[in-house]
Amino acid sequence: MVDINWSITSARTRATMFQHIHRNLNLLERIWHINVFCLSKLWYLAQIFPLPSKYSTVLDRAISFYVWKGYFYKLPKTQLHLPITKGGLQLTAIKEKSQALLTRNILRAKHDESDPMDNKFWQDHIPLLCSKTTTLPHSLKMIWEIIESYPPTTVTNEKNQNTKTIYTYLMKKAVQTPRIAEKLPNQKWGNIWRNLHMANIPTAWKTTVYCYLNQIIPTEEKRHRHNLTDSPACKKCGWLDTLKHRVTNCGAAKTIWEGAKALLVKVWPDSQLHDWFQTLLVLDPPTKQNKFVTVWLASGFLHYQLTKSLHKMEEFLHMLKEEAAKLEMKDDKSSQILKELKLLQLNSSLNLV
Repeated sequence: MVDINWSITSARTRATMFQHIHRNLNLLERIWHINVFCLSKLWYLAQIFPLPSKYSTVLDRAISFYVWKGYFYKLPKTQLHLPITKGGLQLTAIKEKSQALLTRNILRAKHDESDPMDNKFWQDHIPLLCSKTTTLPHSLKMIWEIIESYPPTTVTNEKNQNTKTIYTYLMKKAVQTPRIAEKLPNQKWGNIWRNLHMANIPTAWKTTVYCYLNQIIPTEEKRHRHNLTDSPACKKCGWLDTLKHRVTNCGAAKTIWEGAKALLVKVWPDSQLHDWFQTLLVLDPPTKQNKFVTVWLASGFLHYQLTKSLHKMEEFLHMLKEEAAKLEMKDDKSSQILKELKLLQLNSSLNLV
């Protein structure tokens, strides 16, 4: 019965993802679509039956294919499961969420004195579960071992017997530091991740910057290191093709780099050369002065430089104007900041070229 139900449900979940795989969604939107829509039917079944490992593996593979379709380099799923403040995208972990849902129901049944059938079941089977020679299903024994591993407050305190608390506990046991944070430990990654996910920054910009920060954009230098191309040189200008080169020094991209710095100086008159690099290349302004505007501008700059093949200052400013107009329509605090700094009237900035 467990196998049949999970076989049908996992097949339908994969079919749902396949139906939507050709939609024009960016990375963050795909994560949201999976969490909110694609996996919703799984949780009804997960409250009743344990999730067999073979179906967990099948679903994880389907999710990975759906999330990373069109991307050459990928990040491990364990990083995507992390909170956004720690370098992840809060992708729901199927195995841990299923365990949390089933465990919650078992804990409630175990402590529900109003149901004599549940009490009798636990009284009869707990000794068998603790026995090494038990003939009970492995899935039931596995759930009991998970319950036994929880802190006493989770098992005995009814307030902690909820899915969120149990899921958080399970995820803490699988903590992983993003590879880029291990590679560059001197950066203030906590600040960078929080800046990346500021409200009112377009998800398309966030997606590009997230890939940029994690260094998974396929530059010629990166592809050459993996023996996927004959030369690490840029095909446009012949220089070494790195991320920094694409953003600051590749042909016409240099004009956008200089123009973005000039805009940043308008927003932040006291900024220095080091501040420009920290803001535009690392997304970590050294000061909180006009923080939203500087991060918004830096995100737009990185997105434009890494997604456009032809770099034109007029086109870059037009993109900023369009996104700033969308903020103006929301009539929120961020829009007010942009109005005060007159970033919405970027026509006067055309003389920067």
